[in-house]
Amino acid sequence: MEPLPKKFHPEKVSIFRPDTIIDLSYQGLFLVWIGLVISFGIIYFTLTLIVPAHGLVPMEGYGPLDTLLSSMYFSVITATSVGYGDIVPVGIAKLLASIQSILTIFISAIFVTKLISYRQEIALYQVHKLTFEGNFYNTREGFFIIRQDFDHMLHELEKGRSPDAEAWETWSIALKQGQSLLDEILEFYDDQSNMYTIDLRREQLLLEAVHRTLMRLHKLLVTFKKHKIKVDNHVQAADELRSFVHVFSNIMPIWHERSPYDNADMFERIILKAKDLSQEIIDYRDV
Repeated sequence: MEPLPKKFHPEKVSIFRPDTIIDLSYQGLFLVWIGLVISFGIIYFTLTLIVPAHGLVPMEGYGPLDTLLSSMYFSVITATSVGYGDIVPVGIAKLLASIQSILTIFISAIFVTKLISYRQEIALYQVHKLTFEGNFYNTREGFFIIRQDFDHMLHELEKGRSPDAEAWETWSIALKQGQSLLDEILEFYDDQSNMYTIDLRREQLLLEAVHRTLMRLHKLLVTFKKHKIKVDNHVQAADELRSFVHVFSNIMPIWHERSPYDNADMFERIILKAKDLSQEIIDYRDV
């Protein structure tokens, strides 16, 4: 989404504070440029009428209206750095024309720079969005792969086959990947760049993926308990299980706090499932 332009406050703009000019919107810069053109045009007109030796020439035989129009014309030509030479400044008007040229070129340069910067911001936004989308789908796919690993162990247990060394290694890797994915979730809420952050629908999809993964892990632990299989007999697997629960317990409150959406019910479901999982681990050790 394009950032909203800052509101223009003419009374706060000062040529002696460049930061106030740079921060203006395109509309504000244009109004400042027009204001300089009109202001200097009026000054040229006044000098030409009152002090011709310090105004614009040639103006002989010009009436007030023609002199005003010619002064505005000269101001525009000076501001655009065209300089046709049909009207020239004399005396103090030369100094004023030099100052006007510098100021208006400065404003024009800022305007062009902001246009280029805006295009760069759009390109950066698109890159940020593509990166975000890739990370989002990789995260969901990661949780899906973890569930597949759990499902494979469940399938083997249902056939009466106890997990072998390879199965426990797969379990450990799945839990380690789960910890990494949980850590990455918080990066979707890093809005310091003011660019692209997670929306409501994607947050719900992530919550659902986490909830399903917890349900599958809980079911697997219940099945282990049913078949008298103890994870504690496998040090690496037990360590990864405890680490997963620890990381999950730390991540969820932060995730819930950073979420700008009303998904309290889904967070509550996950927290309750996590409590069931923790209780299952406690009961499981007593087997």
